[in-house]
Amino acid sequence: MNRNFRDLAIILIVALIIWAGFTYFSTTTEQQDLVSLEQEAEIAEFFNRQIFREFDSVNVELTDSIMNVIFERLSSGMDTVSYEYDIYVLKSDQVNAFTAFNGQLFVFTGLIEQTETAEELAAVLAHELAHAENRHVIKNLVKEIGLNSLILIISGGDPVVMQEITKLVVSSGFSRRMEREADEYAIKYLREANINPNRLTQFFLKLKQKNKELPEGLEWISSHPALKERIQFVTENAGDSIKEVPIKLNWDEFKYSLK
Repeated sequence: MNRNFRDLAIILIVALIIWAGFTYFSTTTEQQDLVSLEQEAEIAEFFNRQIFREFDSVNVELTDSIMNVIFERLSSGMDTVSYEYDIYVLKSDQVNAFTAFNGQLFVFTGLIEQTETAEELAAVLAHELAHAENRHVIKNLVKEIGLNSLILIISGGDPVVMQEITKLVVSSGFSRRMEREADEYAIKYLREANINPNRLTQFFLKLKQKNKELPEGLEWISSHPALKERIQFVTENAGDSIKEVPIKLNWDEFKYSLK
């Protein structure tokens, strides 16, 4: 009888060690590496269907050509391009842009309306591209819901769960460490693409000045914490002034076409 109890105790201890190890392993931020790019593409399919149920997209032929010009300039400053990027413009008064899955970036018309130049939007997109290249969205999801749940989503695609995931991706912010990392990469992308990195701080400051109390519509600022600290960081790390090469787009005409 004692031997049976001893054997049972050993089995239980081994099981607990395995469970504890798996739980720890599944909740570390490095687990985004266990989500393959193929699996991320599957999540993107579910996510995009949900997004386009909730928001109307702007004329794709019109926005694609504009976004491609901006992306081509930014990509010239990137050491690696991990995805075949798509940048969608969605009709909404929200002043927001966000990174989703598998190289999908979304920009609301409300944010474009606040920009004065293509270079300002390029600065915002450089920051979002940095989130994508560093797989911050996947890291956040693994942290928030765990690797196991994420794998279940991939295999099941439950629409209710995907709706909650969509809310999380659109409105939730990243950690200060992730924001700092995205800003560091964005500065590099912009400098290498001959765009002044302070275009990003200009956009921050303009929105902060126009909307000192951060009303509900300013999701892009409210979901990016420590704004004052980030403005200071970008300003201090933008480096020597560069001769900016303008992006050849008629920005006012493009903005008018979105109305």
